Amino acid sequence: MPSLIHGMTSLLTNSISTTKSISKGILRKIAIVGAVFVLAACGGEDGEDKIKIGVAIPNFDDTFNIYLKDAMEAYANAQEDLSIVFVDAKEDTAKQLGQVENFIIQQMDAIIIMPVNTDATQPMTDRVLSKDIELVYLNRRPAYLPENVFYVGSDELAFGQTQAKFVEDNVDGGNVGILMGMLTMEAAMLRTQGAEEYLDKLDDFNVTRKQTALWQRTQAMTVMENWLHSGEEINVVIANNDEMALGAIQALEAANKIDEVLVVGIDATPDGVMSIERGALNATVFQDGAAQARGAIDSALKAIKGEQQEQITWIPAELVSKENVLAFKANQN
Repeated sequence: MPSLIHGMTSLLTNSISTTKSISKGILRKIAIVGAVFVLAACGGEDGEDKIKIGVAIPNFDDTFNIYLKDAMEAYANAQEDLSIVFVDAKEDTAKQLGQVENFIIQQMDAIIIMPVNTDATQPMTDRVLSKDIELVYLNRRPAYLPENVFYVGSDELAFGQTQAKFVEDNVDGGNVGILMGMLTMEAAMLRTQGAEEYLDKLDDFNVTRKQTALWQRTQAMTVMENWLHSGEEINVVIANNDEMALGAIQALEAANKIDEVLVVGIDATPDGVMSIERGALNATVFQDGAAQARGAIDSALKAIKGEQQEQITWIPAELVSKENVLAFKANQN
């Protein structure tokens, strides 16, 4: 058996050193095939021949983050040759960088990152690429995206535009408050931009309040309470995600003003959809987390195998309101 392993190793080494023109994808295929053959011949341990993917998530306490995680886990578990590991950065950029470093040490075949801060991804990107590991960013597009790094997500501007279009169709006019996610996140900036640019073209709407609630329900409830206590009339609340929309609804219900304010979110989380059914949340824009999750894994696998693919994969948005919520739920089951 040692002679077999030595022979295979020599064959791979000689092939790689004398065929510099072979693409990275082909070399990776040769290595994987060779490794699998040697492990099979040696009776390798279970899991040693599996493709390994590490996934860095910003926060396991965030509803949408967990929705993505669960969808990825289910998709990965359905594939016998794939092993997947998740880590929680707890919204700490430095912690996430350390977790990516650990994935590198563990010799992952690919790393999928949903970044804590889209403006601080270059150190992670550079470290992963320097070790010849495939890299896919998920849901939050980084400011630094080299050609050999992939991204799977949705058009954030379109989310805000869709929200504003719903507002235009359902309210005659008034003051608008926008609850923003983290200001370091491209998603928060672009969703807000999409809504503002659309509303700016309408004479009867004015964005009079705009504040971050850090994507969180409790923070949004506090912000909404402060807006209400200010005495300034708010007719519409546009939230960058459902969690913040639901926080605003809690404050409005406590103040007996839920019927006076139109509230729109993004994500179509289970809690958001339930809120639409009971008549509290007026609408949300479906961010297909399951499709993003599957797309990220597919992108990573294609990169590992050297297959051609688009650098950016866009997952479309869809408005969900009381008119189509039942059909939406039926399509998700």
